[in-house]
Amino acid sequence: MMNSLKKKGSVSQVASFTEASLDPESLCQKIAACAYELFLKRGQAHGHDLDDWLEAERAVLEEIRSQGRNQPKAPGPATGRRRPVK
Repeated sequence: MMNSLKKKGSVSQVASFTEASLDPESLCQKIAACAYELFLKRGQAHGHDLDDWLEAERAVLEEIRSQGRNQPKAPGPATGRRRPVK
């Protein structure tokens, strides 16, 4: 079952990786753990693995995004335009 979870989540995982500051393997492990908890909450009813994976993926990525919003931004280069020197 773990192989099917990894395979089903791999496309979305790669697409969302740029937003998540985790390496792909860690992100996949977090999603798999969350999906497994959803499976257990449902009473271990089989046949909902894709639903569990997609719900877990949404939850994990939202958690990562919200953590990113709460962190102060690093100062970057000045964005103001300079007047050309004559």
